[in-house]
Parts: sequence; C-alpha cells; structure tokens
Amino acid sequence: MVPERQRLLELALKGLQVERAKIDEEIAQIKNQLNHQPTGAEREAAGMIPAASLKKRTMSAAARRKISLAMKRRYAEMRKATEK
Repeated sequence: MVPERQRLLELALKGLQVERAKIDEEIAQIKNQLNHQPTGAEREAAGMIPAASLKKRTMSAAARRKISLAMKRRYAEMRKATEK
C-alpha cells in the first residue's frame, strides 16, 4: 500500500509542476505586455499616431540664438540676485 501511495503522490507532484510551469509562463507574458512600450513605428502601424507627426523636428539658427540669448539673460539675472 505504501508504494501505491508514493506513486500517487509522485504523479500529483508532476501534475502540479506542469501547472506551475504554465502559470509561470502566463505571468511572464502578462508582465512583458505590461512593460512593453511600443516604438514610434509600432504606434504608427497600429494607427495610434499619424505618420506626419513622426518627422524629426529641427530648429532654425535664429531660434537657437534667441533661446541662447534668453538663457544668458536668465543666468545673468540669477547671478545678480545671488550677489546682493
């Protein structure tokens, strides 16, 4: 009777291990889906964003100069404020 019980427990253990492997695989798939961030091409293919909005944006030299001068002014004001 003991060998029969042992065989039954071994079979139950194997069955539970197979179920656990399936559950672990499903958990990994769900985690992968939760952490996945679609790329621009994937979002475009899925119709999430139009293709025109994926173009690289460039800034003109005048705009860069304007921003540079504004930042220099801000930093100068900050330095003045800390000197007082």
